[in-house]
Amino acid sequence: MNERDPWGRLLRDPVLGFFALGALLFVVFGMLQKDKTAPVVLSSGAQALLVSEWEMLTGRSADADDVQRIVDDYYQREVLFREGLSRELYQSDPSIRELVIELMQQQVTGEIPEPSGKDLVNFYTDNMDRYYSEATISFSQRLLRDAPQTPEQLREQLNQGDVIGDDVPWQGKDFPDYGVSMIRGLFGQSLLDVLEQLPVQDWQGPYPSPDGWHYFRVERRQQPVLLAFERVRDQVLADYQAAAVSASVAEFVDARRGQYPLETSPL
Repeated sequence: MNERDPWGRLLRDPVLGFFALGALLFVVFGMLQKDKTAPVVLSSGAQALLVSEWEMLTGRSADADDVQRIVDDYYQREVLFREGLSRELYQSDPSIRELVIELMQQQVTGEIPEPSGKDLVNFYTDNMDRYYSEATISFSQRLLRDAPQTPEQLREQLNQGDVIGDDVPWQGKDFPDYGVSMIRGLFGQSLLDVLEQLPVQDWQGPYPSPDGWHYFRVERRQQPVLLAFERVRDQVLADYQAAAVSASVAEFVDARRGQYPLETSPL
Protein backbone atom coordinates (compact mmCIF):
# COMPACT_ATOMS: atom_id res chain seq x y z
CA MET A 1 0.00 0.00 0.00
CA ASN A 2 1.36 3.41 -0.96
CA GLU A 3 0.86 5.55 2.14
CA ARG A 4 1.98 8.71 0.40
CA ASP A 5 -0.72 8.65 -2.25
CA PRO A 6 -4.08 8.10 -0.54
CA TRP A 7 -5.80 10.63 -2.81
CA GLY A 8 -4.59 8.79 -5.88
CA ARG A 9 -6.16 5.60 -4.53
CA LEU A 10 -9.33 7.51 -3.80
CA LEU A 11 -9.59 8.66 -7.41
CA ARG A 12 -8.81 5.20 -8.77
CA ASP A 13 -11.63 3.63 -6.75
CA PRO A 14 -14.71 4.02 -9.03
CA VAL A 15 -17.21 4.22 -6.16
CA LEU A 16 -15.24 6.62 -3.98
CA GLY A 17 -14.26 8.57 -7.07
CA PHE A 18 -17.90 9.01 -8.05
CA PHE A 19 -18.85 10.40 -4.65
CA ALA A 20 -15.73 12.56 -4.53
CA LEU A 21 -16.62 14.04 -7.90
CA GLY A 22 -20.19 14.49 -6.75
CA ALA A 23 -19.06 16.33 -3.63
CA LEU A 24 -16.91 18.65 -5.73
CA LEU A 25 -19.61 19.36 -8.26
CA PHE A 26 -22.07 20.10 -5.49
CA VAL A 27 -20.06 23.27 -4.94
CA VAL A 28 -20.32 24.30 -8.60
CA PHE A 29 -23.53 26.25 -8.30
CA GLY A 30 -22.23 28.37 -5.44
CA MET A 31 -18.74 28.73 -6.84
CA LEU A 32 -19.96 30.12 -10.16
CA GLN A 33 -21.46 33.04 -8.27
CA LYS A 34 -18.33 33.85 -6.26
CA ASP A 35 -15.44 36.14 -7.06
CA LYS A 36 -12.81 33.93 -8.70
CA THR A 37 -10.11 35.75 -6.68
CA ALA A 38 -11.71 34.85 -3.34
CA PRO A 39 -9.21 33.26 -0.93
CA VAL A 40 -9.06 29.54 -0.48
CA VAL A 41 -10.39 28.98 3.03
CA LEU A 42 -9.73 25.76 4.92
CA SER A 43 -11.41 25.88 8.31
CA SER A 44 -10.08 23.96 11.28
CA GLY A 45 -13.05 21.62 11.15
CA ALA A 46 -12.57 20.89 7.45
CA GLN A 47 -8.87 20.40 7.97
CA ALA A 48 -9.51 17.98 10.84
CA LEU A 49 -11.88 16.03 8.62
CA LEU A 50 -9.29 15.80 5.84
CA VAL A 51 -6.67 14.59 8.30
CA SER A 52 -9.07 12.04 9.75
CA GLU A 53 -9.91 10.69 6.30
CA TRP A 54 -6.20 10.52 5.43
CA GLU A 55 -5.47 8.58 8.62
CA MET A 56 -8.32 6.19 7.88
CA LEU A 57 -6.98 5.55 4.38
CA THR A 58 -3.34 5.15 5.41
CA GLY A 59 -3.88 3.40 8.74
CA ARG A 60 -1.50 5.66 10.70
CA SER A 61 -1.51 8.99 12.52
CA ALA A 62 -0.58 12.09 10.57
CA ASP A 63 2.50 14.02 11.72
CA ALA A 64 3.21 17.69 11.01
CA ASP A 65 4.71 16.98 7.59
CA ASP A 66 1.72 14.83 6.67
CA VAL A 67 -0.68 17.60 7.70
CA GLN A 68 1.23 20.11 5.59
CA ARG A 69 1.05 17.78 2.58
CA ILE A 70 -2.68 17.36 3.15
CA VAL A 71 -3.17 21.14 3.25
CA ASP A 72 -0.98 21.64 0.16
CA ASP A 73 -2.90 18.96 -1.70
CA TYR A 74 -6.22 20.55 -0.74
CA TYR A 75 -5.01 23.95 -1.92
CA GLN A 76 -3.70 22.54 -5.21
CA ARG A 77 -6.93 20.70 -5.93
CA GLU A 78 -9.03 23.75 -5.01
CA VAL A 79 -7.06 25.97 -7.40
CA LEU A 80 -7.39 23.41 -10.19
CA PHE A 81 -11.10 23.11 -9.45
CA ARG A 82 -11.66 26.85 -9.64
CA GLU A 83 -9.65 27.15 -12.82
CA GLY A 84 -11.64 24.28 -14.31
CA LEU A 85 -14.84 26.12 -13.48
CA SER A 86 -13.57 29.37 -14.97
CA ARG A 87 -12.75 27.52 -18.20
CA GLU A 88 -16.13 25.76 -18.13
CA LEU A 89 -14.61 22.32 -18.47
CA TYR A 90 -17.80 20.88 -16.98
CA GLN A 91 -19.55 21.91 -20.20
CA SER A 92 -17.38 19.72 -22.42
CA ASP A 93 -17.63 16.38 -20.57
CA PRO A 94 -21.00 14.61 -20.99
CA SER A 95 -20.45 12.48 -17.88
CA ILE A 96 -19.90 15.58 -15.73
CA ARG A 97 -22.95 17.27 -17.26
CA GLU A 98 -25.05 14.20 -16.43
CA LEU A 99 -23.76 14.18 -12.86
CA VAL A 100 -24.57 17.88 -12.45
CA ILE A 101 -28.08 17.19 -13.76
CA GLU A 102 -28.49 14.29 -11.31
CA LEU A 103 -27.26 16.40 -8.41
CA MET A 104 -29.62 19.22 -9.36
CA GLN A 105 -32.46 16.71 -9.58
CA GLN A 106 -31.65 15.59 -6.03
CA GLN A 107 -31.69 19.24 -4.91
CA VAL A 108 -35.06 19.80 -6.56
CA THR A 109 -36.81 16.68 -5.30
CA GLY A 110 -35.25 16.36 -1.86
CA GLU A 111 -36.23 13.28 0.08
CA ILE A 112 -39.31 11.55 -1.29
CA PRO A 113 -41.83 10.88 1.51
CA GLU A 114 -42.35 7.21 2.30
CA PRO A 115 -45.66 6.17 0.70
CA SER A 116 -48.31 4.40 2.70
CA GLY A 117 -49.57 0.96 1.79
CA LYS A 118 -52.70 2.60 0.40
CA ASP A 119 -50.62 4.91 -1.77
CA LEU A 120 -48.81 1.93 -3.29
CA VAL A 121 -51.98 -0.06 -3.88
CA ASN A 122 -53.57 2.94 -5.58
CA PHE A 123 -50.50 3.41 -7.76
CA TYR A 124 -50.57 -0.27 -8.67
CA THR A 125 -54.26 -0.04 -9.55
CA ASP A 126 -53.77 3.07 -11.67
CA ASN A 127 -50.81 1.54 -13.55
CA MET A 128 -51.76 -2.11 -13.91
CA ASP A 129 -50.47 -2.26 -17.47
CA ARG A 130 -46.91 -2.11 -16.05
CA TYR A 131 -47.29 -5.22 -13.93
CA TYR A 132 -48.05 -8.00 -16.35
CA SER A 133 -45.76 -10.96 -16.80
CA GLU A 134 -43.97 -11.24 -20.12
CA ALA A 135 -45.48 -13.43 -22.82
CA THR A 136 -43.60 -16.72 -23.20
CA ILE A 137 -43.21 -19.35 -25.91
CA SER A 138 -42.10 -22.96 -25.51
CA PHE A 139 -40.56 -24.26 -28.72
CA SER A 140 -37.82 -26.35 -30.32
CA GLN A 141 -35.62 -25.72 -33.32
CA ARG A 142 -33.48 -27.65 -35.77
CA LEU A 143 -30.92 -25.72 -37.78
CA LEU A 144 -29.36 -26.48 -41.17
CA ARG A 145 -26.28 -24.52 -42.17
CA ASP A 146 -27.12 -24.71 -45.89
CA ALA A 147 -30.42 -24.24 -47.68
CA PRO A 148 -32.21 -27.62 -47.83
CA GLN A 149 -32.76 -29.11 -51.29
CA THR A 150 -36.06 -30.72 -50.25
CA PRO A 151 -37.47 -28.43 -47.51
CA GLU A 152 -40.99 -29.91 -47.47
CA GLN A 153 -39.65 -33.45 -47.25
CA LEU A 154 -37.41 -32.55 -44.32
CA ARG A 155 -40.34 -30.90 -42.56
CA GLU A 156 -42.38 -34.06 -43.00
CA GLN A 157 -39.50 -36.16 -41.64
CA LEU A 158 -39.38 -33.98 -38.54
CA ASN A 159 -43.13 -34.38 -38.01
CA GLN A 160 -42.67 -38.16 -38.25
CA GLY A 161 -40.01 -38.06 -35.54
CA ASP A 162 -36.90 -38.32 -37.69
CA VAL A 163 -33.74 -36.49 -36.67
CA ILE A 164 -32.21 -33.86 -38.94
CA GLY A 165 -29.62 -31.21 -38.27
CA ASP A 166 -27.36 -33.05 -35.84
CA ASP A 167 -25.33 -29.92 -35.04
CA VAL A 168 -26.43 -28.13 -31.86
CA PRO A 169 -27.08 -24.45 -32.72
CA TRP A 170 -25.36 -21.89 -30.54
CA GLN A 171 -28.76 -20.83 -29.18
CA GLY A 172 -29.66 -24.41 -28.28
CA LYS A 173 -32.41 -26.77 -29.47
CA ASP A 174 -35.17 -26.62 -26.85
CA PHE A 175 -36.61 -23.48 -25.26
CA PRO A 176 -39.14 -24.07 -22.46
CA ASP A 177 -41.21 -21.01 -21.57
CA TYR A 178 -38.78 -18.42 -22.92
CA GLY A 179 -39.83 -14.78 -22.58
CA VAL A 180 -40.29 -12.89 -25.83
CA SER A 181 -37.51 -10.44 -24.98
CA MET A 182 -35.06 -13.31 -24.55
CA ILE A 183 -36.22 -14.88 -27.80
CA ARG A 184 -35.76 -11.54 -29.55
CA GLY A 185 -32.22 -11.36 -28.20
CA LEU A 186 -31.41 -14.90 -29.39
CA PHE A 187 -33.11 -14.94 -32.78
CA GLY A 188 -33.98 -11.37 -33.75
CA GLN A 189 -37.34 -9.72 -34.28
CA SER A 190 -38.10 -11.37 -37.63
CA LEU A 191 -37.91 -14.94 -36.26
CA LEU A 192 -39.78 -13.88 -33.11
CA ASP A 193 -42.57 -12.67 -35.40
CA VAL A 194 -42.56 -16.13 -37.00
CA LEU A 195 -42.71 -17.94 -33.66
CA GLU A 196 -45.60 -15.78 -32.47
CA GLN A 197 -47.69 -16.81 -35.51
CA LEU A 198 -46.88 -20.51 -36.01
CA PRO A 199 -49.47 -23.21 -35.28
CA VAL A 200 -48.60 -25.38 -32.29
CA GLN A 201 -47.31 -28.96 -32.14
CA ASP A 202 -46.17 -29.25 -35.77
CA TRP A 203 -42.75 -28.59 -37.25
CA GLN A 204 -42.75 -25.62 -39.61
CA GLY A 205 -40.08 -24.10 -41.81
CA PRO A 206 -37.50 -23.56 -42.98
CA TYR A 207 -36.97 -19.90 -42.06
CA PRO A 208 -33.71 -18.24 -43.10
CA SER A 209 -31.43 -16.23 -40.83
CA PRO A 210 -27.71 -15.36 -40.79
CA ASP A 211 -27.19 -18.62 -38.83
CA GLY A 212 -28.76 -20.88 -41.47
CA TRP A 213 -32.21 -22.38 -42.03
CA HIS A 214 -34.48 -22.95 -39.03
CA TYR A 215 -37.27 -25.45 -38.52
CA PHE A 216 -39.44 -24.64 -35.50
CA ARG A 217 -42.05 -26.51 -33.48
CA VAL A 218 -44.07 -24.40 -31.05
CA GLU A 219 -45.42 -26.37 -28.10
CA ARG A 220 -47.36 -23.67 -26.27
CA ARG A 221 -47.67 -19.95 -25.71
CA GLN A 222 -48.42 -18.14 -22.48
CA GLN A 223 -50.03 -14.73 -22.73
CA PRO A 224 -49.13 -11.99 -20.23
CA VAL A 225 -50.99 -12.20 -16.92
CA LEU A 226 -51.40 -9.55 -14.26
CA LEU A 227 -48.98 -10.14 -11.39
CA ALA A 228 -50.33 -9.94 -7.85
CA PHE A 229 -49.50 -6.74 -5.94
CA GLU A 230 -47.48 -8.54 -3.26
CA ARG A 231 -45.32 -10.15 -5.93
CA VAL A 232 -44.36 -6.81 -7.49
CA ARG A 233 -44.52 -4.58 -4.40
CA ASP A 234 -40.84 -3.61 -4.60
CA GLN A 235 -41.22 -2.64 -8.25
CA VAL A 236 -44.37 -0.65 -7.46
CA LEU A 237 -42.45 1.23 -4.74
CA ALA A 238 -39.59 2.01 -7.15
CA ASP A 239 -42.03 3.17 -9.83
CA TYR A 240 -43.95 5.29 -7.30
CA GLN A 241 -40.76 7.04 -6.21
CA ALA A 242 -39.62 7.54 -9.80
CA ALA A 243 -42.99 9.09 -10.66
CA ALA A 244 -42.72 11.43 -7.65
CA VAL A 245 -39.23 12.52 -8.75
CA SER A 246 -40.42 13.06 -12.32
CA ALA A 247 -43.36 15.17 -11.15
CA SER A 248 -41.15 17.34 -8.91
CA VAL A 249 -38.61 17.92 -11.66
CA ALA A 250 -41.32 18.72 -14.22
CA GLU A 251 -42.88 21.27 -11.85
CA PHE A 252 -39.49 22.86 -11.16
CA VAL A 253 -38.64 23.13 -14.87
CA ASP A 254 -42.09 24.36 -15.93
CA ALA A 255 -41.84 27.21 -13.41
CA ARG A 256 -38.64 28.37 -15.17
CA ARG A 257 -39.69 28.19 -18.80
CA GLY A 258 -39.87 31.99 -18.98
CA GLN A 259 -36.32 32.21 -17.63
CA TYR A 260 -34.98 29.66 -20.10
CA PRO A 261 -36.84 30.00 -23.43
CA LEU A 262 -36.49 27.07 -25.77
CA GLU A 263 -35.18 27.66 -29.29
CA THR A 264 -35.20 24.78 -31.77
CA SER A 265 -34.23 24.47 -35.40
CA PRO A 266 -36.28 22.49 -37.93
CA LEU A 267 -35.11 18.93 -38.49
